Amino acid sequence: INHVDPEMFSRHARTRTDGKFIVLFPGSLQWHQGLDIAIEAFAHVKCKVPNAEFHIYTGAGGDMKAALRQLIQQLDLEESVKFCGGVPLHEMAEVIANADLGVVPKRADSFGNEAYSTKIMEFMSQGVPVVVSRTKVDTFYFEEGVVHFFRSGDSQAMAGAMLDVINNHELRESLITRGYEYVERNSWSRKKKEYLDLVDSLT
Repeated sequence: INHVDPEMFSRHARTRTDGKFIVLFPGSLQWHQGLDIAIEAFAHVKCKVPNAEFHIYTGAGGDMKAALRQLIQQLDLEESVKFCGGVPLHEMAEVIANADLGVVPKRADSFGNEAYSTKIMEFMSQGVPVVVSRTKVDTFYFEEGVVHFFRSGDSQAMAGAMLDVINNHELRESLITRGYEYVERNSWSRKKKEYLDLVDSLT
């Protein structure tokens, strides 16, 4: 699997003290990413968690921005959902470390069903629990309890999963602990011999 760069994604200290609850998505604005589903889910969460904000970090990739802005306006979320633009990769770990919840809302009926999300391990590397759509690839590589799954394409189910993590301290802490363990277990320093032995066996 795609491991995280240990130099860029070493553990970063949390520096934010504003009392907000930050939900984070870093990635492209393409349909298969399911950001519309996440925004609809966030609308439900915002009703129960007034201090929540949804921060979307994205570069130029994707063609959904206009449609997503229209959805945000329809749901009256202009003050709570923020497009933060892109940041250099070496700054992303600090951004992630200051989030409270990571979301990976990919659709399972498209390219996203089999496209592995490196961002899951990036979240884990910074001690951020992750709510993940139940896709073929992610159920292969992760199990419930390492991430918190929800039914793909279902904004109500996603909202429920997000609220599970927000409201259940024990679940949240367990996801953080098991996420750290997963990153360590699947790091390049642990896996490189296995990979290089495989290459050697083929040459």
